[in-house]
Amino acid sequence: MYFCDYHMHSSNSTDGKNSVIEMCQKAAEIGLNEIAITDHFEPVEGNEEYKQYNPEYYIFDVMKARAVYKNKLKIKTGVELGQPHMYPEYSTRLIESYPYDYVLASAHKIPGDIDVGEIDYKNADVSYYCKQYLRQLKKLAQWNRFDCIGHLDLPKRYAAIHGIVISLMEYREDLEEIFKILIQNGKGIEINTSGLRQHSKSCLPSLDIVKLYRYMGGEVITVGSDAHSAADVGKGIEEGIEIAREAGFEYITVFNNRKPEWKRIAQSKSNFAVYQQQDRMAQ
Repeated sequence: MYFCDYHMHSSNSTDGKNSVIEMCQKAAEIGLNEIAITDHFEPVEGNEEYKQYNPEYYIFDVMKARAVYKNKLKIKTGVELGQPHMYPEYSTRLIESYPYDYVLASAHKIPGDIDVGEIDYKNADVSYYCKQYLRQLKKLAQWNRFDCIGHLDLPKRYAAIHGIVISLMEYREDLEEIFKILIQNGKGIEINTSGLRQHSKSCLPSLDIVKLYRYMGGEVITVGSDAHSAADVGKGIEEGIEIAREAGFEYITVFNNRKPEWKRIAQSKSNFAVYQQQDRMAQ
């Protein structure tokens, strides 16, 4: 089995806790084959250039890590663009100026500068916010300058904190519109495993949404832990790959210079499963 973690944040993200080299060290220790470090580029009104993110420093960190882990771990350059369709000038300039292997795009906010994670789901009109979120996903898909959309049913993560269950499959027509755009343009989605260690206790998106994407002809699928610390690197990756398999995928996707490559999902397990079990027991 080829194990890769295509969503993680180092201290080059404002919410990251460990350096690039520390994230890579953990990835190598647990037996990952490949990673992409996707630090945040998150423009907001009044800070459209998002100067907290220093791409030169990030690229330098990755180059140093590649030298250390040569022949042990494939380390890809990546970035997670937050709502780039809202600030297309700055996001486009970034990805055209630096040698990223992989560009992940996410919708963390809806109009009005409302963060999806800050909605009071217990007292809000959940259907209204789900529809607003899906409209942003559609606009993001239409922007089309990325490789995959991240954690596609993100509101589920935060609603679960309040004991609210959200399933975007209730808005199947909206999802189908989004997937038609993605598939037509050769873009993909990720299986984000962070929900397994959070209140929702499931990947983002859930299996039924991944199945719909595959049923409609989707072929590009990555798996990422969304780790913000070295301790979470690789967590849930095996479960995420199993969801891809259940949904009908025979391959997971990796990227090189923004070009997709495919790794077969094998039936046999590698030492990664053993390392993960040892890591859990140690905790």
